[in-house]
This record gives sequence, C-alpha cells and structure tokens, in this order.
Amino acid sequence: MRVFVVGSKDWVDYNEIMRNLTIILEELKYESDGDKFLTFIHKGTWGAETMVTEYIGKISKFMKQKGFTIKEQLIPINANAVNSDFDVITSGIDRAIIFKKNNCKRSEYCAKILAQFEIPTKIVRG
Repeated sequence: MRVFVVGSKDWVDYNEIMRNLTIILEELKYESDGDKFLTFIHKGTWGAETMVTEYIGKISKFMKQKGFTIKEQLIPINANAVNSDFDVITSGIDRAIIFKKNNCKRSEYCAKILAQFEIPTKIVRG
C-alpha cells in the first residue's frame, strides 16, 4: 500500500500524526489481502511531514517483528513543488492523508486533485 502524506508547515500536533497513521496501519492489517508492505510518501520537510519521519523511525522495528515492512519515500524538493505533488498523486497511490492547518494552499491543492482522481483521502484539521 502506498500512502501519500501531505502536511501543513505549521502543524505541531504529533499525537494526531501518530493516531491517524496508526489507524492506517490497522486498516492495512485487515484490508491488505496478504500485502504487508506500506510506503509513506512525503517531502519530509516542515511540520507534519517531519513528524511522519519520526513516527516511521519509532515503529518500523516493532512492525517488522509483526511481519510488516514500512518504508518512507521522500519526494524530491524542487522549484515546481505543485508538479511534484501531482506526479505523486498520478503515480499509483492507494490512499492519502492530509494534515491541514489554516489556509495551507498546498493541502488544498492536493485535496482537490486527490478528489478528482477518486483516491481515498482523510483530511485531519488542526
């Protein structure tokens, strides 16, 4: 399963990150049809996305003991960030989660595109 994670720069609630990513892991356990590979795809910068890296570091060893492989795929940061998000969305992701604060333009853009491609998306507002 490939999960695209988008997060606002000013996101500060690590507990909300942990709770929602753990829910995705639980869903994988029941919906995976034997697939025990999960990749979180994100930019790894600022706020919420930095917290995703921390979360993966904390749980990967435990999940490996349970037979799951959790990986992280970082999106290269470039001047045209909007196109890189679109490229990820159209690359074959299974679902997305957006940690959104205030009027984050990137989060709004990604939510709009994800809806157009009918990719299951959870939006967590903070």
